[in-house]
Amino acid sequence: MIGVAISGLGEVSKNHYRGVKSTKYGRLVGVYSHSVKRAIEVAREWGAKYYSSFNELVEDPEVKVVIICSSDEHHYPQALRAMEGGKHVLVEKPLSLEMREVVHMAKVSMEKGVILMPVHNYIFRPKVQRAKALIESKEIGEPAYALFIVTQRMEEGVARRYHGALFTQAYHSIYVSNYLLGIPIEIQAMWSRITYREISSDEVFVATLKYRNGAIANIVANWAADDISATSWMWLDKIVGTKGVITISSFEDVIYSRESSFMMGMAVDYRESFVALARHFIDEVLVEGATSVQTVYDAILVHDIMDKMKESAELGKRIRYKPPKLERLFKEYGFT
Repeated sequence: MIGVAISGLGEVSKNHYRGVKSTKYGRLVGVYSHSVKRAIEVAREWGAKYYSSFNELVEDPEVKVVIICSSDEHHYPQALRAMEGGKHVLVEKPLSLEMREVVHMAKVSMEKGVILMPVHNYIFRPKVQRAKALIESKEIGEPAYALFIVTQRMEEGVARRYHGALFTQAYHSIYVSNYLLGIPIEIQAMWSRITYREISSDEVFVATLKYRNGAIANIVANWAADDISATSWMWLDKIVGTKGVITISSFEDVIYSRESSFMMGMAVDYRESFVALARHFIDEVLVEGATSVQTVYDAILVHDIMDKMKESAELGKRIRYKPPKLERLFKEYGFT
């Protein structure tokens, strides 16, 4: 069995716990939180041990895998410490708030011979996996246009805890669009603030992407308003091909009635994505030797594309995009 520890015990940790429980080879060993009281409570509930420090977690020989779902600013130092301790790491998005730190994490994972995988869970939703198969088999012909949109009201007091609609919300749409359509060759973006008065982050972010085959896509992250219509675009992906259309609307599927702090948490395919992710990482990658569907380089691409989107929005111009080579990034940031 593969011993697993979870660091960070907020709402999303429950999804990771369910994911670990669903695996064939994973076993939850322990949990860590900056609040020892919280760690004790969760450890008792989940039948695991608790750690009073992150170093204690890393030094536990039973732990082979660390799932990091702590607050964003702790992802980077905790992932580094875990990898330096020889642990494989599954880390929530964003891996870090800075591109340089994500590149550093990639370098350390290579040097230590451990697997570092981002929690790009949206691609593990069953409908996204089906869409991938349909696109690759040309069942819908050639992709011509795609829309990846999330529109949900994020009150300013809540938004203050995050990093804007692009970094926090569109991040997911970028890795999903990369997965389904490939890497874009051109980017143009703009953003606005409509209701926010005290924070300066983007409230609405829209980007247009062009692909090598000529297809166009829009990525929309809208925190200014909910879409409460009968055919809601609250969380919608649509790929229009020359021979067919794929629509992925999570709110037309099963929805939980129990409370969640965010709307996606009520959608069953959101919760299912963590089960599929845990089974892939623990059972397929670590035990059976499969190749990771998403790697740290995929996270680097998301950060790089977000940087180009911000540049496009600030300069008001279209930008040609070429994905960076990992070795060049190591050299650029001084990690050679």
